Amino acid sequence: MRAFAGGYYTNLKALYDYLGVKYRSQPFLFEFAKSRPESEGCNGPRDAPYFVHASNLHQLAARPSAINIIPYLVECMYLIASYTWFIICCSFIAPAQGETLQQYLERTWIPRRFVTYYLLPLVSGVTTCPHSALLAFPASDITEYKRRTHGAPHYTVSEGVRGVQQRLIEGVQFELNTTVTTVEPFEKGVRISWTRGSGSEAETRVDYFDRVILAVAPDVVGRIFEPLRHYMHRIPTAVVESIVHTDERVLAATDPKTTEHSAQLIHLHTTTGDTHTTESHHVQPCGAIVTTCPFSPLEPALVVQSARFTRVLRSSESQRIVNAIFGDGPALCADDKSVPLWRNGDDNIWLVGGWCWDGMVLLEGCVVSAMRVAGDFGVEVPWRHQ
Repeated sequence: MRAFAGGYYTNLKALYDYLGVKYRSQPFLFEFAKSRPESEGCNGPRDAPYFVHASNLHQLAARPSAINIIPYLVECMYLIASYTWFIICCSFIAPAQGETLQQYLERTWIPRRFVTYYLLPLVSGVTTCPHSALLAFPASDITEYKRRTHGAPHYTVSEGVRGVQQRLIEGVQFELNTTVTTVEPFEKGVRISWTRGSGSEAETRVDYFDRVILAVAPDVVGRIFEPLRHYMHRIPTAVVESIVHTDERVLAATDPKTTEHSAQLIHLHTTTGDTHTTESHHVQPCGAIVTTCPFSPLEPALVVQSARFTRVLRSSESQRIVNAIFGDGPALCADDKSVPLWRNGDDNIWLVGGWCWDGMVLLEGCVVSAMRVAGDFGVEVPWRHQ
C-alpha cells in the first residue's frame, strides 16, 4: 500500500490511531502522458505530459513545457468544466442498482476524452487494472469513493508497511510455507487438509478447528471450499505485476525535482488506440521507481525486484454475489439461483478481505470485514466508531 485517502479509510485510520501507528500527510503530483505513436519511434524518454495535477491543489502545478500557453489554458477550462460536472453527478445522481461504471458515465454524459485520459488513469492507479475491467465495475464503487475522498488529504504510514505488519502479528502464532488444500464442514467443527513444505519433503496433515477464517482471494476460496466453488469462479480476478527499478526512461522528459512541499511524483502513462490501459510509475524519495501494470520495456540490469499478486476485480454480478454472502445489499429472493444461499459464518467458516464488502477492493474492506467477524465472535472492537 503506497498511500490511503482520508474520508474513505475511516476504520483503517481508527485502527492506526488505536495501535499508535504514526502516519503523515503525503501530497502527490500526477503526470498524465500518452504513448508515443509508433511512427515517431520509441527511442529516448516518453512524450512530455499533457497535464500535471497537484493533489488537492497543494501547489500550482507547472505547465508542461511541450504545450503552449493558449492550448494549456483551453485544456484547463475543459478540465474544470468536466471535473465539476463529474463531481455534481457523483454527489447528486445515484447509480442504478447493477449499473456499471461505463453505463453510468454514458448516462450522465461525462465527456469521453476526460474519462479516457484523466478519470480512468487516476482510478486505475488505485485499482491496478486495465480500463476495460474498470468500466465493468459497479458505478456505485467509484461514485462513493469520489464522494468520500473529495478534498481529503492522502496519508502514508511513517514507519513503513513492514513496521505495521510487525505490529499486527505481534503475539500471533503463524506458520509459513504451508498450503491449505481443502476446508470442509465437519460434525465437530471444521476439517482442514494442508501441506507443509514442497516437493519430496512435503508433509500432508489434517487438523480440526472450532472456527476458521479464510483471508484469501475468491479464486482460492473456490479451490478449497466446495460450497462456494461455483460462485467464486464468477468473481473476476487478475494477476498484477509491480516492479521496482531505476530505469528513468519510463518517465516524461520533465524534471521530477520541480515538485514542492515534499510531493511525490506519480507518472500515469496511458496507451492510445481502440483499447486503453495505464501503467503507473511512482518515484520514491530514494530515487527508485515503482511501476505497476507495466507495458513499457525496462532495462533488465536496472530492475531491482518484481512481484506478482492477485487483484480482485468487481462487476455487477460479483457485487450481487458478495452482497448475498455478507448481507450488505438489498434483500434477495431465496429462489435466486444466481447468488449463493451460504452466508458468512455458516458452517463456522468466515471470509475476510478487501473484497468482502460492497465497495472498492481496498484495505478499508479488509478492516471492515475483520470487524464484522469480531462482532460475530462477540469481541469488542475498541476503535469502532459510534
